[in-house]
Amino acid sequence: QRQMCIRDRYSRYAQEIGVNDDISVVVGCITGASREAARPILSKNNKLLFFPSVDEGGECDKFTFMQGSDILQMSTPLVDWAVKNAGNKFYVVAADYIYGHVATAWNKKLVEQVGGTIEGVEFIPLDVSDFGSTIRKIQSAQPTVIMSNLVGGNHMAFYRQFAAAGLNRNIAIVSPSFGLANEQLVLAPEETNGIVVAYSYFETLPYPENKAFVANYRRQYPDAGPLMDLPAQVWIGWHQWKDAVEAAGTTEINAVVAAMESGIPFHGPSGRVLMDATSHRNVQDINLAQVNSKREYQILETRRQVQPATTVPGSESCDLVGKDKNSHRMILPNI
Repeated sequence: QRQMCIRDRYSRYAQEIGVNDDISVVVGCITGASREAARPILSKNNKLLFFPSVDEGGECDKFTFMQGSDILQMSTPLVDWAVKNAGNKFYVVAADYIYGHVATAWNKKLVEQVGGTIEGVEFIPLDVSDFGSTIRKIQSAQPTVIMSNLVGGNHMAFYRQFAAAGLNRNIAIVSPSFGLANEQLVLAPEETNGIVVAYSYFETLPYPENKAFVANYRRQYPDAGPLMDLPAQVWIGWHQWKDAVEAAGTTEINAVVAAMESGIPFHGPSGRVLMDATSHRNVQDINLAQVNSKREYQILETRRQVQPATTVPGSESCDLVGKDKNSHRMILPNI
């Protein structure tokens, strides 16, 4: 019911924006559900959408650009780290909606490529907060690694119950979704210590552009918590649009799209980003980081200029400067 409410609201917002000639671009939507409520309406009305959140991929829309990392960009270093440091027996827990299913499909492919095994997969409805049965299944399966594709407030209970059962002493957790809402501050240090995540942006990145970004943010929002990936990607999205408009000399949508696809590099809080014309996703650095006992993220590794996915697991590819240059659709996975 809540998801239906969100879709209805964003659909209404998109319709209002669609008939407003003063608006050229939208940066936002945040969740996949809100994006897919708004995206088709915005595209139909010749409005650009910049989507700043991490997501599952599959958007194949000439008028949509993604700033957040995709599952392939994040899960590849997570799987590699897990196999090297924890073991190759994975158990996947995932949110039971499109993000969780597509992320899990990528996990299966990546684990197979490195010679690992999936000992179990469980899809958890978004309203579930009791993970007792899941904990028992994990204890029985005896994996060396948990791949967590969980999301939302209810799913935070998994980490608390996992630690209460003592499983965090012997089983590593890696996740492409943990921490986006600063979950490490809500949970106790002993419940999050050691969790490994992968994002393009962390507050501690040493770039001059990031130091200026953080300083300005703190001046305006002095009581805000640690900065995670989403605020930085919103900032990057606005600046990529600005640079494209300046290069095009107009806000006319097709000219701006062409400028975006031309590959204008932007150096921002997360380092250098460059829009991949084929997928309309950013080529960007991906940082692997681990939560420490002080609830801080310690960066373990940086992979430079990681290419985004151009395919959807078991389904189609997207080429927005080739066969899909007139596309305004979402590619659904065959999983």
